[in-house]
Amino acid sequence: MKKKIIHFYQYAALWITLSIALPLHAETAAIDNSPPANTVIAIPAYETCTGMPWPDIAWIHVHDNEETARRTALIILNQMQQGCLLDLRHGGSREIIIHNQQFSFHFDPNRIFTANGRKTALKCSKGNCALILQQLGAAAENFLQQYLSQKKLIIAVHNTHTAGLSVRNYMPGNSMAQDVSQIAISPNKNPHDFFYVTSAQAFNFFANHNFNVVLQNNQTVRDDGSLSVWAAQRQIDYINAEAEMGHTTDQLAMLAAVWAYMKKFYL
Repeated sequence: MKKKIIHFYQYAALWITLSIALPLHAETAAIDNSPPANTVIAIPAYETCTGMPWPDIAWIHVHDNEETARRTALIILNQMQQGCLLDLRHGGSREIIIHNQQFSFHFDPNRIFTANGRKTALKCSKGNCALILQQLGAAAENFLQQYLSQKKLIIAVHNTHTAGLSVRNYMPGNSMAQDVSQIAISPNKNPHDFFYVTSAQAFNFFANHNFNVVLQNNQTVRDDGSLSVWAAQRQIDYINAEAEMGHTTDQLAMLAAVWAYMKKFYL
């Protein structure tokens, strides 16, 4: 077990060196989500590919201010020389914000994947808010249908910060405890660097490799509209590699473990 962990970190260090020495060989293209003229909302999605996409696996980055997550995902995909990162780009902010003479609203893009989530996530102060909610629903459902609903594995990359979410929030008695069924805490890992998963298979794999891991309780988790909730409802294996902003080495080690997981169960 110890040798495997060292192996992940050795590769992470190598990838950092390569990423500094060489540019990423990746092609980025905007996805054609062009809305009709009377549509207020479109999902601002781009796809960065380092080779042929996997038919059953998707990588996704939804918060535009989480740059460490985006960069580490592109580094490892570049090393794989296969796969694409589905990337939402919306002005460098966490939320998608629309503010002009006609409309004023904002929402967290990781809270729009279920109808219940969208109702809570959309903060609308100007314009036809009922129409905006309806169009947000249509845009989200179209996005899911086109790019995620046929996948067997979804890998999300996120960043937190020092005062933000950590694996400890999911411990018994804490704020997120009711959403999980199992938790594994490694004494060797920063609590802000952890996996959040929806399958026992993924939980056991990452826990056995000495990572912090949280297993979502798919029967009792609160429907907040997040991608993990949507994936669980459709029995799609979902892995979120969450790391503190700036923890490039740690997140690369996590994504190296994800690659090993992919090779064991999906490739």
